[in-house]
Amino acid sequence: MAQFQKSLTPSWGALLTTDSETESRLHTGGRGYLARCGAGRDAVVMPLERGLAVLDVLELPVQDGYAVIADRLRQELIVVVDDGWAHLWEDADGVRVLTAGSWLLVPAPGADGTMASSWLSQPPRPTAREPMCDDEYDGPCLGRLGVGIDPRALREAFGAADRTAVAS
Repeated sequence: MAQFQKSLTPSWGALLTTDSETESRLHTGGRGYLARCGAGRDAVVMPLERGLAVLDVLELPVQDGYAVIADRLRQELIVVVDDGWAHLWEDADGVRVLTAGSWLLVPAPGADGTMASSWLSQPPRPTAREPMCDDEYDGPCLGRLGVGIDPRALREAFGAADRTAVAS
């Protein structure tokens, strides 16, 4: 995430805009790979600006350790979370959950990524052996990423951000 700013950014919302140098790197030289959802991980996809506001509601420091991806082409924020909580998002307008069998473009570790997939916060390193997706597939999967945001807290903050937006 540090490559997206020159100094500590006070809020996630400030990550909505990028400087011209970063934008150029994301347009020309990024790397990423397709990862299969599953093996204990889902991806919550929401509108980018709204998602950054949700992360601000959570009061998470803007740093690595949360497995947060920006798709600047589609203007979406993707948060990798533990699986089993997709039902929390059934009534959330503009949100979808990528579960087992879905695919996600993930930035390569340590790389800027692309306009379609860049790290805003790189995931924590897993402490145990990386899980496999399933018996039939031995390629990259989200189960190999550490997660740093509780899906229940994310859903609660999503509702709080919506209530704040309506009140304003």
